[in-house]
Amino acid sequence: MSHGPTRSAAYELRREEASRARAFAASAFVLAVFVLAEESLFDESPSASVLSLASFVSLAVAAGHAYRSTRDPLRYTRPVARALAGASLIATTCLSYRVGVFSPAPMVTTLGVAFFGLGEDKLVAYGFTALSGLAYGAVAWFVGTGAIPDPGVIRATDASSAARMAMIILVPFLYAMTLWHARLSRRATLDAIDRSNEWYREARQREAQLEEANRDLDNLLKLNANDAAAHTGTRAGQWLIMERIGRGAMGEVYSAKHAETGAVAAVKLILSTAVDDPLVMQRFLREGDAASKLRAPNVVQIYEVGNLEDGAPYLAMELLRGHDLAWHLRKRGQLSLEEVMSFVDQVAAGLEAARVAGVVHRDLKPQNLFLAQQMNASPIWKILDFGVSRLADSGGTLTKDFIVGTPGYMSPEQAGGLSTTHRSDLFSFGAVAYRALTGEPPFAGPDTPQTLYHVVYRNPQRPGALVAGLPPDIDLVLAIALAKDPTDRFETALDMANAMRLAMRSALDPQRRLHARTVLATLPWGSGARDSADDLDEISLSDAEAIELP
Repeated sequence: MSHGPTRSAAYELRREEASRARAFAASAFVLAVFVLAEESLFDESPSASVLSLASFVSLAVAAGHAYRSTRDPLRYTRPVARALAGASLIATTCLSYRVGVFSPAPMVTTLGVAFFGLGEDKLVAYGFTALSGLAYGAVAWFVGTGAIPDPGVIRATDASSAARMAMIILVPFLYAMTLWHARLSRRATLDAIDRSNEWYREARQREAQLEEANRDLDNLLKLNANDAAAHTGTRAGQWLIMERIGRGAMGEVYSAKHAETGAVAAVKLILSTAVDDPLVMQRFLREGDAASKLRAPNVVQIYEVGNLEDGAPYLAMELLRGHDLAWHLRKRGQLSLEEVMSFVDQVAAGLEAARVAGVVHRDLKPQNLFLAQQMNASPIWKILDFGVSRLADSGGTLTKDFIVGTPGYMSPEQAGGLSTTHRSDLFSFGAVAYRALTGEPPFAGPDTPQTLYHVVYRNPQRPGALVAGLPPDIDLVLAIALAKDPTDRFETALDMANAMRLAMRSALDPQRRLHARTVLATLPWGSGARDSADDLDEISLSDAEAIELP
């Protein structure tokens, strides 16, 4: 999946404006130097000559400063643009006066009107046009009536009174028309960039949906008519196994009924092809051991852990009705901010229960978060599959020397094969929230090593650039959650949920804002800490092959 940048229309036009400003400043500087060099061609008029020299020296200085500033688009600020506009206004008015207010010279001002009219600063756009029109009208009127001397090469006396009056009206009108066309062009360009970004985002969302659908299709293809549900009709402890309802890379899930009470459950079994793998067997039992320690509404409940008659282990757990987050994202692309907030609140409660129990999930992803329907109650989010979990008080993990998790959602420390803590889950939690909110995966690449590279070294695009109207504080909350350094992340999932709720009201604590901006100063949105392709060598192919894909 491509992971190219998307920028806001205003951002793109700011960069474009800086580029245009560089060309305009160069042209203005050349004009100023030319006029200063040719000052002797004009008729002798000491006062007009001094005024002209002063105005074009000012234009040369302002244009030179603007030209230097636009070497870096971020340095082309409003004060720089306003200084250039003011110098241009005075210089073009003086040029019209020296050449002739009823000559073609006033048309030079339309170049400035067109340039500043396309800019972001409305004060400059409208102010330059209005003041240029007023200045021209005043000077032309005083020259035409003889109130002030006429030093022009083309003099007022060369035109009739009617022609002079027509020029006084026509020139400001042309300035206004030029501004109108410039503003229309700016709005059209903004709309075009917004539409282009929207099409790009929709394409990215479809790619993400297709990728998630392909994962599910792989599992569905395993459930074909020729592959009989081998355990239907057998017994797992106190549970009578019924029809098979799902299958994954390691196990399969059956619906079941308690032999005495009739209560329903889901029974998860190891696939026969994996029974001989000691690591898989241990991981399966680890899931039961880890999840059985948790008693929380937002964690799937484990009823029983045991072995079938043939020795294969099983887990009897809560039977859920509904769909996982991946299903919802495939159907809809993304969730609303309110829906994401509800999801974050509930999953945070489940992660807090895991943290208190000393359990690190290590594989949070949309497929492991399930929106369960309930009788006479609102749907509830539950965390599934602690198959690659780690007990905080254990001496190690069952996946030693392997990178475990799902590449696009694992934490940087997981991608590097380092030890994990509950803050590793917070990174994955933030990545899932980013995906649900924006409709795009935060980290994606054409292959596993590239995806891991993005996880370790790059920040995704700013969420606010992908979702219109998103409160800026939401960007800051996700910046903390996705911090590369675990110590920069939230202390707990509940802290993250509380911060996001405040961010929805643009009421994030000032200290949080400062912390988030400090994190972003180190690695801004949409940038990479290290952009050399050679860095991929640090994520070896053997590590990439060891990752346990969904």
